[in-house]
Amino acid sequence: MDFEKSKYSIYAKENCQHLNNETSNKINYIESVKFVNPQIEKSAKNKITIAGSYAAESNSRLTDNLSYLEFISSLEVLFAHSYGLKCLEFSEIAPEFAFPKENKSSHSSMFKKRIVKTKRRLPKLILKSQSGWSIPLRDVHLSLVCKYFDYIDELQLVNFIIDSPISLDISVGMVTFTSCSYFHKKMKLPSSTFSDIATLKLDRMTNANSLSLIDLVKIENKKLNTLIIDLASSIFYTPGGGDFNFTKFNPFFKLLCSGEGGYAKLSTLILFNFDLFTYLQHDDVHNQDVDSWVEPPTNNFETFIKYISHMSKLVLVLKKTPVKVKTCKRCGFKEQQSDKMIETLTHDEWKIFLNPLEFQENVLQIQSYDYKILYSVSKYT
Repeated sequence: MDFEKSKYSIYAKENCQHLNNETSNKINYIESVKFVNPQIEKSAKNKITIAGSYAAESNSRLTDNLSYLEFISSLEVLFAHSYGLKCLEFSEIAPEFAFPKENKSSHSSMFKKRIVKTKRRLPKLILKSQSGWSIPLRDVHLSLVCKYFDYIDELQLVNFIIDSPISLDISVGMVTFTSCSYFHKKMKLPSSTFSDIATLKLDRMTNANSLSLIDLVKIENKKLNTLIIDLASSIFYTPGGGDFNFTKFNPFFKLLCSGEGGYAKLSTLILFNFDLFTYLQHDDVHNQDVDSWVEPPTNNFETFIKYISHMSKLVLVLKKTPVKVKTCKRCGFKEQQSDKMIETLTHDEWKIFLNPLEFQENVLQIQSYDYKILYSVSKYT
């Protein structure tokens, strides 16, 4: 293979052919490695149970592919030698996939002392389950990585079921749960692997239990301070692609941003795919005529903003789809006849637009989908 000083993605078979021969002195130029459909034990004809009743035989792998032991052996050499590795990805992981509980490959004795003495960091590890499957996360999905690395900057889990504690001798700085499910009734103990997490990201959530992953991570965690939530997740909207369910989720965000109890250490909330400004109607604000003795409603956008702005730092990352905001003659928008693209508002127009909302005097940032800052204000400036 011809190595250049840039990012690389190599596949399992190529990796083995390269590493099982004399290891290249340019292996540290490899920064990114992706394994698609990693090998499983006895993969030639492995029975897969479907719906708990029917057993189907899988023989999809080519005869010239790596054996399971060869695959593990090549991984060990890669991990032991590749000190420039920045991203490791395993995708299309089969339900039966697992690293050996006790690794006894031909290379383990050679690098045992180095593994014990050397403290190493892996910037990013991505695990994606096989299409159409949700796999229970187990220690054996991470055990081999933990053998060579002491710290993972970012762990991304895609389509996994979290129902059992993960207790490995490794620290994780940030975890991203993408389309993951959580069954807290089966979880008897906290996951020690998550005890050092400072940033938690919840992406593409499909059921309300996914929000409980916040509670899982913050148990016995003294570092969690940043929470990132995907507001385009289906759980936030009424069935059938309807409106944002303020009635159901405003109480959740009120508790989350209260700064009390188990959420007292959360200081930063980032909401991405944010398109809720469409619920702010300036004309309705001017025409409000509510008796003072009537309790104002709390199941609305204005109350949602009031709750989330209690966070010390609030970042709203707009959805990529262009959003138009209603212009209003009474508020002082320069354009009176047509609506404006929200990403074209000036700083002064943002102030006018946000004026009806009860933002607290904390740090507020509004960013475009590509993280360009559109509006920023802080009580310290």
